[in-house]
Amino acid sequence: MPGLFGSRTLGAALGSRANALNGLRLVFAAAVIVSHAWWLGGYGPEPAWSGIKLGTAGVMGFFAISGYLITVSAERSTLLAFVAARWTRIYPGLAVAALAVAFIAAPIGALLTQGRYEVRGALAFVAAALTLVVGTTRTPPIGTSLAGNHDPSDWDGPLWTLTWEVLCYVLVAVAVYSVRRASPVRAPSGSAHHGRAQRGSARHSIVILFLFALFSGAVAGKLLGSGYGSDRTEFVLPFVAVFLAGALVSTLRNRLRVGVVPAAAAGLAVWGALATGYGTALAPLPFAYLVLCAGSIRSRVGNRWDISYGIYIYGWPVQQLLAAARVPAHVSPLAFAAIALAVVWPLGLLSCLAVERPAQRLRARMLGSQRPGHGPPEFVSE
Repeated sequence: MPGLFGSRTLGAALGSRANALNGLRLVFAAAVIVSHAWWLGGYGPEPAWSGIKLGTAGVMGFFAISGYLITVSAERSTLLAFVAARWTRIYPGLAVAALAVAFIAAPIGALLTQGRYEVRGALAFVAAALTLVVGTTRTPPIGTSLAGNHDPSDWDGPLWTLTWEVLCYVLVAVAVYSVRRASPVRAPSGSAHHGRAQRGSARHSIVILFLFALFSGAVAGKLLGSGYGSDRTEFVLPFVAVFLAGALVSTLRNRLRVGVVPAAAAGLAVWGALATGYGTALAPLPFAYLVLCAGSIRSRVGNRWDISYGIYIYGWPVQQLLAAARVPAHVSPLAFAAIALAVVWPLGLLSCLAVERPAQRLRARMLGSQRPGHGPPEFVSE
């Protein structure tokens, strides 16, 4: 992020593989595990700033990065390639994690807690995870395999966010591909092609802006009204707003600059929004820009092996097993989180190398890889 006002656009800064997006996602995944330590360990209320917990901020960071990258992916892909890329990035890892939790972690949990393991409950859990209904309903318990834990029913809490992540993919796909269908670009090259592509980009920017305003307005309505209920369909609204903020920033990436002054201004805007008590309605856009500015810093952390998704989906089950083994009774919340991170790191690496990468290679072989040098590399979240 060189210079006070920035010598590069955001698109150019994030178009290199030597950016910090994967490193940031690793930090966000770790933040979610640290945040969950208080709840799963039974330590009492988790510290929060202006009503925002560390885990909430981490998930919002995930959604901001994802909104940016998924929009870039949609702009550069056919609909078939886009759907295939999203499916291979999310679903294989999710399927393996759901099976591992249902048929490995839950039986171990039952042994540790002296609870009851139920195959029917395991199958219901897998079905809920694979059909992505966990974002709208209570996660099915697997018998009483978590008996005695502070959370005695939910084996993988973070999976509920994947339902809404996929919904966000659909929103971006509708915005980009509906405009593309209405304004097809037929010429392969030349100024006419460039002009039409620019007009198409401007049009789907307007659609994304409308969606962002719609969801931000819904968040503001909740804050001005009775507040958020316990229903996940209400609680998710700020995450969708942040995703769409990242998507909106993506459409402006070749105009926005990255530098110390704009990043500092975005940070002040986020702080001011949170100080008003309406942060989840006012902060998404400056927050998304700030996260992406941080991602533009040159870094290779996580760029060889992106283990953030595996850490995110396996962190909660690992913490539940550690809680079943009564680890929280002997350590502090931060120590509990550190132990969980140490245990889940190899699982994240295994998921990356044995599940996620093979699925992406299979997709590339089936659809054909992008030609070398054709645009910046794509890093896809979650």
